[in-house]
This record gives sequence, structure tokens and C-alpha cells, in this order.
Amino acid sequence: MKKLIATIALAFLSAAGYAQEGHTSAGVNMGYALDCESVTFGLDFRYNVWRNVRIAPSVTHMFRNNGVSAWYIDFDAHYVVSVTRNFAFYPIGGMGMSVWNFKRFDGDRSRLGLNVGIGAELYATDEISVGTDMKYNLTKDYDQALIAVRVAYHF
Repeated sequence: MKKLIATIALAFLSAAGYAQEGHTSAGVNMGYALDCESVTFGLDFRYNVWRNVRIAPSVTHMFRNNGVSAWYIDFDAHYVVSVTRNFAFYPIGGMGMSVWNFKRFDGDRSRLGLNVGIGAELYATDEISVGTDMKYNLTKDYDQALIAVRVAYHF
């Protein structure tokens, strides 16, 4: 499973070289999973397919707390609403797969689910943005609310 996640993360970062300049970003995020009360860390890639619509694949790890950890592999879409030249917000919708690991059970539990939420970003410079995403991952038995702060490089 770790090799699969590493391969996906590498694919996101290498795909950035093929996207149009000014319409892509790669970022890192730190956050918190509210239901499991656990810290998260993730990598993402965003690509504008139209002026206000972008795709946003990501990989996030929820660190072990109370014997539970998880990986999230998401494929979301954003509709970006620019409020000013330096600030925008966006609704989030998409789908993903979560892979749960429980210390008390052998093996992983995988679930497909839907993501809904909202995000915002502030463009500190033409190349750097800082933002936050709040989303809810709807899955059978393992729903999870996630909040994260993101720093990204735009190219």
C-alpha cells in the first residue's frame, strides 16, 4: 500500500511539468481529522481545466490516534470564485478512497466515498498561496470531517 501511495504522489508532482504555466499548483497541507481527533498531512496538485474550474487530486495521511490511522486518495473539483485579485473561495466536490488501518484488526479496510466542502486561498505572491480547506468525506461506516491549511507553489 505504501508503494502505491508513493507512486501516486510522484505522479501528481511529475504531472505538474506538463500543465500550462499559471494554471497549476502543487501544495502541502497540514490539518486535523475531527472525528478521529488526529493530525493529517497531505500533498496535492491542482490544474485549471477552465477559467474557474479546476481538478484537485490529493493524497492525505491521517496519523495514528487511538489505534486508528488512514490514507485518503481524493479526486476533487473546485469552482473558483475570485473575490479580489488576491483572494478566492471555492466549493469542493468529488470522490475518493479511504484506506483505514486498525491496530486491533489485521489488514486494512478500504472505502469509496464522496467529498463535499469549501475552501479559500490568499495569494501572497504570484507564485505562493496560503489557504484552507474544510471538507466532509462521506463513506460507509467511516465518515470524517477534515480541515487543513495549505501552502502551494503556482507555476
